This record gives sequence, structure tokens and C-alpha cells, in this order.
Amino acid sequence: MTSSPGPDPMARRSAGAVLQLVGYGALAAYQDYRAMFTWRSWLGGWVVRLLCQVLFFANLGQLLGSPGQQGYLALGNAVVLGPLGALGVVTSTVGELRSGTLQFLLISRTPPFLALASRGLHWVTDGLLTSTVALLTVHLLLPVPLHWAALPAILGVNLLMTLGVYCLALCLSGAALRKPESRMYLTVATTITLLLVAGVNTPVPRSGVLAGIAAVLPVSHGLAAVRQLALDGTLPATLVLQEALVLAGWAAAGFLLLTHGLRHTVRSGALSLR
Repeated sequence: MTSSPGPDPMARRSAGAVLQLVGYGALAAYQDYRAMFTWRSWLGGWVVRLLCQVLFFANLGQLLGSPGQQGYLALGNAVVLGPLGALGVVTSTVGELRSGTLQFLLISRTPPFLALASRGLHWVTDGLLTSTVALLTVHLLLPVPLHWAALPAILGVNLLMTLGVYCLALCLSGAALRKPESRMYLTVATTITLLLVAGVNTPVPRSGVLAGIAAVLPVSHGLAAVRQLALDGTLPATLVLQEALVLAGWAAAGFLLLTHGLRHTVRSGALSLR
């Protein structure tokens, strides 16, 4: 009696092996980020620029003559820096294609999706750090409420939002691999949509097509939860659950679309594996 061969060991990785692969990818991403910034240029250039962006929107609220509106705009634009920062993975994925490193990722034993997704994690870290710095800064400078006891919960919800937009960005990366010149248009369009529809600068639409779009954006529910946490320290479990469900949906879509984009890149002859 002969036993049938078992499944390929590479097809059933343990959780530890997956975490190890993600760790190596994140380490490579960190080295890439070190090549882009030093601590001085990051703090004195990148973070200062983003703070100016947040303060610009806060000043619009001041021009309206409403401290409440000023705080609304300042809080929204400070928190959304995390999710917006995650969109950088679209550019870095196209960069892998143009620099010739995507070929090596595809022929390695690491699943291509896992390799690309982990190599962009520095954008999540950068977004969370800049968002936290901006939130603390506007709280000290402007009439922005911040319930200090709820700060860990705020950071946790912001992590959910940032990971959600990161998964959305992986979807965009799959499209950008087909047409690399579209990466900037996709990123800008997504940024504008988030700023206008997700409750950052104006309340989330309650009806119509825009309301449907807002419901599936990985910022709308989380930002509403952050506003309530900052105001009175109460954790709105329903909003957090909705944000987690949106994250799960975009994670599945990101896997499918990025994988399909990689396959199309190889089959179209745009990428040589020789």
C-alpha cells in the first residue's frame, strides 16, 4: 500500500515561519527607509512639513471663527496622517518593478504577496509616528480635546485605520503594476477621497452614493471612534468592529488584486525572469 504524497511544505507554512518572513521583509524596508531619511531630515523636514499641513487646515477652522471647527479639522488631519502615509507602498511597489528587484522576489521561495506586503511596512510605521507627533502637537497648540487615558486606545484604532488603508494601497499597487505611470494618479485620487468623504474635514455623508463610499473606506468608522475617544474617553465598540470588518475586506481584496497584478506583469512579458 502506497501513501499519496503530502502537500508541499512550502504551501503550509506555520505562523512562526510567516512571522519570520514578514520580519525579514520589514527589516529590508527599514534599511530602505534609512537610505531615504536620517533622524535629522525626518524630524526637521518630513515631520515639520506634515505638521504645517495639519496646521494649515486648522487655520481654516480659525478663519471660520469657530474653535470647535478648528479642533475638528486639526484632529481629523492629524489622525489621518497615519492612513495617508500607508499609501506610500504604491510608489515603493512600482519602484521594485523599475529597479529590477521584483524579479528576485518572484523567483524566491517566499510568496510574492507576502514579500511585497512586508517590504512596505515601513510606511505603516512612519504614518503612525507622524500621526502621533501631530496629534500631540496640535493638542498642545490648539483647542483640540484629548482624553489622555484613552491615548492607547486612540493609537490602537489609528493602527486599524492605517492597516486598512495599507491594504487598500496594495489593491492600488496591483493596478499600478499594470500601468506604472498611473501610480501617482491613484494615490492622489485616494487621498482626496479620504479627505473629502471619510470625515476628516467635513462630516461623513449620511445618504446617497457618497455615504456608500464612506461606509467602505478604511477611515470613516475609525476616525469617528477616535473623535469620541478624544472627547470623553469612551470606546465605541460598534465603530471599532466596523473598522475591523472594513480592514478584513480590504485585506482580502489586496491579496487578490496584487496577486493578479503580479501574474499579469509576468504573463504580459513586462518582467523577465531569466
